[in-house]
Amino acid sequence: MNITFRQVEVFLALASTLSFREAARLCHLSQPALSATIKRLEEILGVKLFERTTRHVALTAVGQEFQRLAEQLAGNVQQAQLRIREFAAGKRGRLTIAAGPSIAAGFLPRVIGDFTRRFPEVELRLHDEMSGICLDMVRSGKADLAVTPAMRDDSALATEDLFRDYLVAIFPAGHPLAGKRTLKWSDLHAFAQVAVNNRSNLRQTINEQYQQAGMLFTPAYEVEQVPTMLGLISEGLGIGVLSEALLARSNLEGLAFRRINSASAYRRIRAAMPAGVPPSPLLSAFLDACRAAARKRSSR
Repeated sequence: MNITFRQVEVFLALASTLSFREAARLCHLSQPALSATIKRLEEILGVKLFERTTRHVALTAVGQEFQRLAEQLAGNVQQAQLRIREFAAGKRGRLTIAAGPSIAAGFLPRVIGDFTRRFPEVELRLHDEMSGICLDMVRSGKADLAVTPAMRDDSALATEDLFRDYLVAIFPAGHPLAGKRTLKWSDLHAFAQVAVNNRSNLRQTINEQYQQAGMLFTPAYEVEQVPTMLGLISEGLGIGVLSEALLARSNLEGLAFRRINSASAYRRIRAAMPAGVPPSPLLSAFLDACRAAARKRSSR
């Protein structure tokens, strides 16, 4: 038969006081009940833990060794209780976030910075992947949350819109477009353009916007990385379109930008998590941090 943690607690009370009366008071037991608990513990272990006389109680050598082990066990249990309470309160644990590259670069750094300052004991992991991969990670349980541009609805995911990521035109500071207060897609179509490739959600959004405006988008240069795109634009080889989330971490020296004046020239940025599963306290706290950062963006 295994010993119980209650037996360990009673043992430690008697070992620390060496008084059956005082140990019984600390454990809220009668003296006979405490004596029976110690006797049962000794029977289970097959050893004598205390030397007893009518006037004296002392630990045996085995009892002293067991006291050291029992104190370690009690400390571990107390630590485990504390960690579980902190986990339940959203103060400790592990959180895995997946985000599209532009969101991981432009929106989440501030969210993560604020969150980790509030919850320094939380282990937070970030994966910057294409949007489809991010959502697959949530579906498979590899990520707790994905923050991506809105994609088609999926019954396996619960989603929440966070903010609108507006599209802006980027061009050299002395470009003719710099003199216009507002820009339409037709204004941009007249110039050579540099664009990210078709694998990105941003490029797909740009293609759709030009189609809605009745124009075919054929960029002069297609690139993989945003810094390459900005370098080509800086040299006057074309103009481009990015989202505001990307601008926050981009080097715009020598460049200017304007929002595109179109009712649909934006991407809806969403948080996605498993459907039908209430978010943990830790995930709820991170979602609150996302909502607060999104409200600050929208109020600018």
